[in-house]
Amino acid sequence: MEYFITGIDTDIGKTFVTKGLALAFENRGIKTGVYKPLQSGAISKPDGFIAPDLYEIEKYSKTINTKCSYLLEGEVSPALAARLKGIKIDKNKIRSDFDSFKKENQITLVEGAGGILAPATDDMLFADLIKLLNIPVIIVSVPFLGRLNHTLLTVHYAKTNGINIKGIIINRVPLSTDDLAVKNFTDELKMYTDTPILGSVLELKNNDKESVINEFKKFTEVFS
Repeated sequence: MEYFITGIDTDIGKTFVTKGLALAFENRGIKTGVYKPLQSGAISKPDGFIAPDLYEIEKYSKTINTKCSYLLEGEVSPALAARLKGIKIDKNKIRSDFDSFKKENQITLVEGAGGILAPATDDMLFADLIKLLNIPVIIVSVPFLGRLNHTLLTVHYAKTNGINIKGIIINRVPLSTDDLAVKNFTDELKMYTDTPILGSVLELKNNDKESVINEFKKFTEVFS
């Protein structure tokens, strides 16, 4: 099984959701891999650069497979990061790397960057990259004011452009709140789309491995 983790925007927790799903699958004894086709914002270390999103997974597990095809500097879109360094991103390399990598795993999670229309290369948006890999997407949303619009726009674009949606995960749900937008977000979302809502992820006080696995293990049944 392969799924592409996209989001309604940047900084809404795609990496956290990807990590949580990967750890939960691994905990069930499923050989799991996480593929990052394009990673900007590379972190400089004495022995070279590391991919920050994959490093978040590697801190928690040494047995989840990870792979990145293009590791780029700069807190910008992968397209701009590559252009600034004169790097030409080859979509055929991405497709080949993905095809090889997924054979190593029972389930492979592919994490995008930003939203579905974020620039991936000078001639591809992430929506085009999803279509290139031809796998279903999991849309990560958050239940805050204004994000219903972002979520519905993402769903609409995916559907009208032939992208298969596995479902929506609502991330960063507070344990308790008086915020009416947050309290009613899921019900409001259900009113305007028939896209499956796979479940919600609580805003955890502790992000230790056990807590993350406990929060995400409910999703493993959805994907089996």
